This record gives sequence, C-alpha cells and structure tokens, in this order.
Amino acid sequence: MWMTVAMSYYGLILINTSIMTLVTDHNQTIENSTNNCKMLTNDDYKSLIFTTFGEMFGIPLLLFFLSHFGRRTTCLINFSCASFCFVLFFFISQTKLWLINATTFLARMFISSQFGLMYLYTMEVYPTVIRAIAVGCASSMSRIGAMITPYLAQVLIKKTFYGTITIYVIATAVAAICAYLLPIETRGRGLKVRK
Repeated sequence: MWMTVAMSYYGLILINTSIMTLVTDHNQTIENSTNNCKMLTNDDYKSLIFTTFGEMFGIPLLLFFLSHFGRRTTCLINFSCASFCFVLFFFISQTKLWLINATTFLARMFISSQFGLMYLYTMEVYPTVIRAIAVGCASSMSRIGAMITPYLAQVLIKKTFYGTITIYVIATAVAAICAYLLPIETRGRGLKVRK
C-alpha cells in the first residue's frame, strides 16, 4: 500500500503535466502528438495550481473520515475513490483539460488523504520499540513507488495512455483490497508501548 500511495501521488502530478505537454492543440490527441512537445502556458500553470488545491482538501477529508470510520475503512474509501478517478481518465477526452483537471483534483485529494493516513496507521500498529524502524521501512517502500512513477507517467504514457492509466487503476484497486484485508483496526486502541 505504501508503494501504491507514493506511485499514485506523484503519478497524478506527472500525468496532468504530461497531458498538457503532449496535447499540442485541441484537435490532436495524445496518440497523435507523441513526437511533439510544447512549453507550458499560463493556462497550464493555472491548471496545475488548481489541481494542487486538491491536496489542501485531503487533510480535512481525512479528519472527517477518521471521525466517522475506522482506519481500515478510511484506507478502503481513499484507495477506492482514487481508483475510480483513474478509471474516469478512460472516458475523458484528452482535449477536455477542465475535466482532466477536475478528476485530477479529486484523485489528488483522496491520495493526499491516504498518504497522511499511511503514516498514522503504521505508527499506531507497531509497538514503540520498533515504531521508528517500521515507519522508516514503510516510507522506504513508498520511495520505490516514487521512483517507478516517472517511467509510467512520462515515458510509458507517450506510448500508451490507456496502458499507463490501467496500471494505476490496478495498483489502487489492489491497495483498496489490501486495505479491506488489514488485520488490525487501530481506532480507539491505545498505542503499544512494549512488544
């Protein structure tokens, strides 16, 4: 789950930018413009700033979910909604940037919420004597996902947009299933001091 959350978090940023740089005008799709590249315009930067605001709503969303649901349920909701947002990319025309921006905004909101929850949940599951090691190892796994995502969202997307999105859909859907199968619910439990 750690690898998926980082891969999705950074992937959303890069996918949005890749779409903007690959679409050279409103008549060409990504598949027709793989050899062309354009510089980002002022409108593109405004678009990126708009989608970044999705992250600002991620923490209040997380606080809302945590006050109403357990940690596992919140993980399931966040990953499922992010997966659904990735699925929406299949049905959105790459030339309709406002739809891509709205979908990216929502996806970034859920993934940002999930990133914060991953730290919280990992710290609550492990006892104090190994908590720092557990969080450090888990965070290291997330960096592997962060290293994978440029190859997906910047290189593979030029070859196959739908193939790239499929990888993100599958990864977030598998993470949602893993969240459902988590054996420990930490809501309302005290922190373990000893092993």
